[in-house]
Amino acid sequence: MLKDHRTEKMLYPNRDSRILCDMLSMCFDGFFANSALCGRVGNTLDKHVFKKVSSLYRRLAERLLHSVGTLPEDTGTMNPEPGYIATAYLSALNAADKHASSRVMSVNWQVIKRIGKLVRELDNKLFASMIIDYLACIQMVLDNAQKRRKAAKLVK
Repeated sequence: MLKDHRTEKMLYPNRDSRILCDMLSMCFDGFFANSALCGRVGNTLDKHVFKKVSSLYRRLAERLLHSVGTLPEDTGTMNPEPGYIATAYLSALNAADKHASSRVMSVNWQVIKRIGKLVRELDNKLFASMIIDYLACIQMVLDNAQKRRKAAKLVK
């Protein structure tokens, strides 16, 4: 008797979905960390920046999740980078209040670089272009924030 292939679980139907899951993990961690820090910071500039970055990560995560559809079953073979990013965000959030903002900003830059590397591996170039647009937007927010934080003497 023939198997009904529609009911079988595909562990990673293609290379892109595995990459998108890694990106999704990093975006979700970025959303959570920036959102959590937004509630902790005292100055308006940092509140605005972390709220905006959190929102951008959330929107990108939603687009990625929509594209992945159903999440593939974890086979334990996922890229270790998302785990590294999660650890880095948690470490930054556990820092003292005066250092947490700078540390989360540093991890945000790492996420942009890592997702930028992953996006080059995608086969679907149209979708890759959409992700690059989100990354560029996040990068502009981070660039502007860095300049304003320096001007406000919030960083050295």
